[in-house]
Amino acid sequence: MGSVLASSSYVDNSPTTGQPLAIRNLTVDCDGSGSTDGIIILNWQVDVEGVDVRNCGGSGIVDTNTTANGSAIGNTSVNSRFENNFISDSGRYGFEVHDSDNSVTDGYLVNNQIASSGADAIHLENAAGWNISGNHLYSDGGDAIYANRLYGTTIYGNHIEDFGLRQTSGTWYGIVGTAQGGMGSTIFNNTISNNKGESAGARYIYIAVTRTNYGTGYLSVTGNIVLGVRSSDVGLSFDGGANKLSVASSGNKVARAGTASRHDRNATLTSGT
Repeated sequence: MGSVLASSSYVDNSPTTGQPLAIRNLTVDCDGSGSTDGIIILNWQVDVEGVDVRNCGGSGIVDTNTTANGSAIGNTSVNSRFENNFISDSGRYGFEVHDSDNSVTDGYLVNNQIASSGADAIHLENAAGWNISGNHLYSDGGDAIYANRLYGTTIYGNHIEDFGLRQTSGTWYGIVGTAQGGMGSTIFNNTISNNKGESAGARYIYIAVTRTNYGTGYLSVTGNIVLGVRSSDVGLSFDGGANKLSVASSGNKVARAGTASRHDRNATLTSGT
């Protein structure tokens, strides 16, 4: 995986995460070709702030547990913060967490603008402990927020416009995740619309959890505003799959979607207490 800027622990194939690192007030301007990422981080307690990453053929910013030769570190890489960055025109993901184990957790992705990604604006292979809040995501070709392995995760106050842009098939999501058993997660006070994103032949679901990976998953979904476009749109969708999913959902406003809320296999939905 090539990049314009990468931490030394990534390049040197370190067996453990790198030391704390700060990157501020920097522009990374790719030429839009190939699969080159903008910035690759393999460090803990990182602070990336005020960075402009644009036109990268791969992902804009990658927080990873895997070195350049494909080896995974043997410890954790946690407590990093990505704030007030502008990531635009990535060929793949705008912001990516690549985690082949359970290392890249408990980070903060706050108050960023992520626009015109070829795939997902935010793609977290491991969302455990992450705070994803205050981001403005728009005109992205895939899901706006993909958060795998929700576990003590907060997804709050994000403004999402036009996800699944120009897709003519498949299912696309404003916010989508899978839940871990045990520790619950919250999705609240997000605004999601898709006036320019929807195309005939594709399906759009605005907030969804598609399965619980083990045990019983717990989720609170409150105070979100969803403005759909077509009768085939689904506002809120919850599915436990082979395991149980318990959802408290209240105070959400869903308009112009054919299905406001649904729950399927092993999912129970209540208004909470």
